[in-house]
Amino acid sequence: MTAARTPSQAALRLLILIAPLWLAGGAASAEEDPGARIAQEGNDRGATACIQCHGEQGQGQSQPPFPRLAGLPEQYLIEQMEAYREGLRPNATMAQIAQNLDDDEIEAISRYYAEMKPAGGPHDVPDDLVNRGREIALEGLPERNIQSCASCHGDEGRERNPSLPPLAGHPPRYLMAQLQAYAHGARETSLAGLMEGIASELEEEEMAALAAYYASLPASEE
Repeated sequence: MTAARTPSQAALRLLILIAPLWLAGGAASAEEDPGARIAQEGNDRGATACIQCHGEQGQGQSQPPFPRLAGLPEQYLIEQMEAYREGLRPNATMAQIAQNLDDDEIEAISRYYAEMKPAGGPHDVPDDLVNRGREIALEGLPERNIQSCASCHGDEGRERNPSLPPLAGHPPRYLMAQLQAYAHGARETSLAGLMEGIASELEEEEMAALAAYYASLPASEE
């Protein structure tokens, strides 16, 4: 019995010795990476921590609906933060945060989330909406000259493009709200011209179906 206990005791002593090093290493990572620090702690000028709304892994949340950030393209995230700051994408909460971040901080936080493994979804949504949404997403509505979402965002909404956001894994209410915003001309970012033309031709039920379909997909295939 003594021989069996000795390795366990030695391993325990080793864990006790190296645990402080692990903790110090984690702290140093957040301290050395300004993007990680802002995500976890915010800054001292009024920008709150991103994880409060978007989750520890950048996965977003359903209630209230906050989009996933993990795995979104860096340039897309930078553009959105600048749009919030300049009022081109109206949102009182995000405008207040973006206005309290300088350009370097926006770049750092965008890079931090872009380098994370995609996280978010699948969300619980009605099957009938998912089926209808899949049809529109993959085929479009050719009888009304509405192109498929897949032509830009990929068949399962995971296409990685510097200026196009992946759609898979976002909360359904968030996706629905963005389609409505495009339809009403409330987003004035680089995609506005294309998305306004598409969203303004969709019925509310079709928007809901598309939102359900992409919300039903996990952000990552793994």
